[in-house]
Formats: sequence, structure tokens, C-alpha cells
Amino acid sequence: MKKSYLFLCVCAALVQSICSCSNDDPSTDSIDKRVALILPSGTTVSRWADDAHYLIASLESYGYEPTIYTADETQDGAEKQVKQLEEALNAGYTHFIITPIDYSAINKSNLLQNHKDCDFICYDRMIMNNDAVDYFVTCNLDRIGEMQAQFLLQNFRASGKESMTIEYFAGPETDINALSFFNSAYNLLSSQNFTVQSGKTSYSDVALDSWSEEDARKEMLARLETIEVPDLILAPNDNVATGVIFALIEKGYITDFPVITGQDLTEQACINIRAGRQAMSIYKENQTMAGNAAIVVNSFISGNPVKTGKTFNNGAINVPVFYSEVSLVTIDNIDQVANIDKYID
Repeated sequence: MKKSYLFLCVCAALVQSICSCSNDDPSTDSIDKRVALILPSGTTVSRWADDAHYLIASLESYGYEPTIYTADETQDGAEKQVKQLEEALNAGYTHFIITPIDYSAINKSNLLQNHKDCDFICYDRMIMNNDAVDYFVTCNLDRIGEMQAQFLLQNFRASGKESMTIEYFAGPETDINALSFFNSAYNLLSSQNFTVQSGKTSYSDVALDSWSEEDARKEMLARLETIEVPDLILAPNDNVATGVIFALIEKGYITDFPVITGQDLTEQACINIRAGRQAMSIYKENQTMAGNAAIVVNSFISGNPVKTGKTFNNGAINVPVFYSEVSLVTIDNIDQVANIDKYID
């Protein structure tokens, strides 16, 4: 992580140099240094607390003044997030980093469309079908699903079995990332000699109501009423993996767990991986991603938006995108990744 922090500092210095934004420039006194962070709370998915910390630290390293607004990942939280966005706009904020809880709720408000003079940067999740989005800072979403699928395929091939059973889980329809994760994984897995005992194979069949552990636990318990424990489970993130694991434990399953995927490398996922209950997690290097978001914000404020040559089509426009790397974490390398200090002040 110290290496990532050093990379952030170097990138920050480089972009500041390119944009000729110097503290010695008297014109910088007139720059609005306030940045509104519109994020989910860490109540459902714990990683958001980390992202908030990294974003604040990264923006402050440029001399900006971030204000954070958070809401729970519920329907009420989605409505609250719209009110927070409106509140920040009314307070005169013009620079935004947004992770939507429900992008459709933001679209219905027309707040972005009515304030195209502001800079709207989506972080980790895209606001789809909206031509007012200026930038997207994220990881390669399709790559994450592919990595999870490839991991399951490797375990299938290593088993020497001619066929295996598999169950699919996916995140809620309010998060467009969930569809990307599922489709990219399913495209690789659906052609294999797998049996889906529950018969649930479409995204609409396997999408949970939320990213909560409890929704995943209930769904797994419901399936276990009619199916045997499968060999493989595609869980899109660690919350879903943990809910599935809790359901298995509740049913008396103690050892020889299925091969279960995950994402985010939460504290509970580290416990599950070390205990042999979860096979892997995808670590989004969110400290680096937060640093990339700060680079993008600084480039907009400096009047020279950073160019990566890559775009993400959100259904309305091709949005410039800044991708961060992801890492596969298993029992073999978890100690090197998970034992690194989270916060570097």
C-alpha cells in the first residue's frame, strides 16, 4: 500500500505540473476548492468507509476541501442521496464525486441535467443514461466477473470431474455494476458442463434486493430447501459470499465448503478465506482508485481534464474513464495483501 501511496503522490505532482496549477499562482485564490463527495455509507458494504477516507485524504493532498455526504444502500437511502445532491448544489458546490445508490433516482431528479456547468465524476458506479456525467473512475467491471469465472473454471478443471453443480448470485438491479459482473462471468461459465440445481440462471432470477449479507443468507437458505449444496458458487462480492456461508453454517455445513468467489476483500472475507470457507476475493485497490479520482478532479479544476483514451458508454454518451487495477486474493497471498496498514496519514 505504501507503494500505491507513493504512486499517488507522484501522479499528483505530475498532473499538477502538467496543468500548471501552482500554489504560487495568485489566480488559484479564486478557485472554488470545495468538492462534494456523495457516497454510500459503510453500513451495508464496509469498503465505503475506506473509500471515503482515501478520497478525503487524496483531495486534501491537493489543497481541496472535501465535504462528505453518505446514505445507506436502501430505497430510502437512494432518496436521501438525491436530497444530499440537491443540498450540495444549492450550497454552490460545482465539483462532485458520486457513487450512486440508485442511478435511476438521480436521473429522475434531473439535477445533473440541470447543472451541466458542474463537474460530475462517477466513482466505482456509473450513473447510466445521463449525458451530464463528465468522467468515470472505476475498475474494469467486466474483468472482475471474468476473474471470478476463471477461478471457478480452474477449480473445475483441477478437480478432474466431468461435471459439477453451480449456483449463481448477483447484486441488485439498482447497481449497474452488478449486471456487468454477472454477464461477464456467466458468458464464460454457461457453456461448461455445469448443473444449476435451482434452475436460476438469468440475471433477473439471481439478482438480490440489495448487497446485504442478510438478503444473500435468506436466498441461499431458500435454495437449500430444494437443492443439495453445490460444488461452485458465483458470489459477486464478499457480502454475498458471507451471507451464503452463514446459510451453509446454519444448515450444519462446517467443512468442505463449495468454491465461493467474492470481491472487495472485506475484513469478514479475510476471516472466511483464512478459515477455508471462501476461496477468493477480488481486491479493488481503492486507495489507488481514490487517488485517481483526485487526479481527475484536479484536472477539471485546473481546466485541463486528464485524457486516458478510454471511454465507457453509459447509454447516453461515451464517458471518459480512468481504470484502476484489481488483484486476485486467495489463501496463498492474503497475508501479503490483507496485513498492510489501511490508512497512511
